[in-house]
Amino acid sequence: MIATLIARDVRRGFTGAAWLPIAFFLLVATLAPFAIGPDARLLSRIGPGVLWIAALTAALLPVERLIEPDRSDGMLDQLTIHGLAEESVAFAK
Repeated sequence: MIATLIARDVRRGFTGAAWLPIAFFLLVATLAPFAIGPDARLLSRIGPGVLWIAALTAALLPVERLIEPDRSDGMLDQLTIHGLAEESVAFAK
């Protein structure tokens, strides 16, 4: 059942605005050096942190689009009633 949820969410993830998290990540990664300045030592020190923050923030963008349809039509409640733990459903999402 978890494999079915994962496959359905992957199909759902590639429709619509699937490019938005990638564009957000690239935009942040491109604009951060302009905001920080040209100091190479400073950029090399904080660059990995900026990239991680950009990646994690970009990963949060599609969460509402993946969760909201299932929450509104009662799918999450049905999965809980059928004995699937909420943690495993969240992992599949």
